[in-house]
Amino acid sequence: MNLTSPQKYITVSPLLLRADTHAKEITLHAGTPYVQKFLDDTARILVYPMDSVVPTVVILHDETPAASFRRAENGDLILSVQTPEEGEYTILLDKANADGTFTELFTLQFYALKDDLFVLNPYKGDFHMHSSCSDGRQPPAYVAATCRRNGFDFMALTDHFQYAPSLTAQKAMADFGCTMLVFSGEEVHAPDNPVHIVNFGGSASVNELIKKDEKIYRDGIAEYMKFLPESYDELTKFQIAASEWVYDQIRITGGLAIYSHPFWAPRHHYYVGAKVNDIMLQRRNFDAVEVFGGFYLEQTESNMLSLSRWQQENLAGSQMLNPVGVSDCHDCDADLAGWYYTIVFAEKPDFKSIAAAIRNGRCVAVHQQPGCFPIAAGEYRLVKFTYFLLREFYPRHDELCRDEGEAMRRELSGNGSDAAKVLALYGNRVWEYMASVWEK
Repeated sequence: MNLTSPQKYITVSPLLLRADTHAKEITLHAGTPYVQKFLDDTARILVYPMDSVVPTVVILHDETPAASFRRAENGDLILSVQTPEEGEYTILLDKANADGTFTELFTLQFYALKDDLFVLNPYKGDFHMHSSCSDGRQPPAYVAATCRRNGFDFMALTDHFQYAPSLTAQKAMADFGCTMLVFSGEEVHAPDNPVHIVNFGGSASVNELIKKDEKIYRDGIAEYMKFLPESYDELTKFQIAASEWVYDQIRITGGLAIYSHPFWAPRHHYYVGAKVNDIMLQRRNFDAVEVFGGFYLEQTESNMLSLSRWQQENLAGSQMLNPVGVSDCHDCDADLAGWYYTIVFAEKPDFKSIAAAIRNGRCVAVHQQPGCFPIAAGEYRLVKFTYFLLREFYPRHDELCRDEGEAMRRELSGNGSDAAKVLALYGNRVWEYMASVWEK
C-alpha cells in the first residue's frame, strides 16, 4: 500500500472537523511553487462525503454542487464546507476548459468526527518489547529511541521477569527531553504457568512480588481454583487460576493485564493448550489481548489465527475483546520493530487516559509488515478512521518523530552528541502538529 497522501503536496487545514451542521472553512496550502500552479489553475471545487448515496451509473461529482471558495494573497485557497455526517470527505480541484467542461487537477481528503471521537487524540505505541537486560540485543534507552524513530507517541519496555529496565528507558528519554510517553512494564512469567502476560503501566513488579514470597502466589492460586468449574482438569485449573491471579495483581498496581500471543507455536506446538486458550478467551479476565504480536513473515499464520479467533469471540460475546498490536521485538535494528502497534484514542497523553481508552475498546491493533497493506483490527468506526489517519495524518507525524529518534540513536550508539540539542530545538512539535490538524 502506498501511504503517501496528497497532503505531502497540498496541506488541508484543518484535516479533522466536527460532524455538525455549521459552515466552516478549510485552507488549502501548496508546499512548493510547482504545486502552487494547481491551486492557481483551480476554477471549481467540489466537496462531497465518501459515504454519499450514488445515483445508478451516474458519477457522483457530476451532480455535486460547486463549493464557494476564495483566494488568499499568498495563493492559498479558502473554501467553505459543511460536514453534517461523520466520515471521510473528498475535495476535488477542477480546471476549466475552453469548451465549458472541467478537468480534474487534484483530489484531497478530510474527515469529520462526531463529538465523542472529535475530543480524543490518536496515540500510537508499542508496549511489548525487550532489551539486553533480558534476551533483547540493545539497551533500554536505545530501544526507546527506536520507538520514537518508528513514529510512536508512547511505549513500554517489558523485559522477561524484569520491571526495572522499563524505568531505565523512562529516565533516558526524560534526560534527552523527548516528549514520547514512556511507561513502566514487564513480561510476567509465573512459576509453572506457560501463559505469558504483559504488565503494562503497573506501578510495581508482579514478578518481584512472586520472587519475594512465592507462597503468596501459591496460596492465591489455591484460592482461585476453588471457584473454577469442577469439569476443568487440574492442570487446566492451575493455569487459568495462575493467569487470573496475575491479571488481578497487575490491576492492583494500576496496570493493564494483557494476554500475550495466544497462537504462538514454538517448536511446532502452541505454547498454550487449546483448552486453556478457549477458557481464557471466554472468561475474558484480562484487559486486552494481543491480536497482533511480534511474528516474523513466515509466522504470519499465528497472527491470522489470532485475528480470526478475536472476531469469533466478539460474535459470541456481548462485548468486544479489547485488541492490541505489539512487536515483542528483541532486536530493534532488525525485523519486527515498528511492524505491529496499537493506536489508542484517548483524551490526554497520559497513562490514565490511555489505559481507560484500551479498557473501553477505543483502540485499534495494526499489523503492518513491510511492503504489505496494513491490517487493522478494532471497532469498525475506529478502523475506518484509522485507515484515514494512516494515509493522511501519520506520514507527516512519523517524519517528525523520526528526526528525534535518529538523533537519540546516533548519540546512544556513539556516533553523535547532539540529541539533547536537537530535541530542545524541536520542542513539542509532534504534539503541536497533532493539535494543528483539528478544527479549533
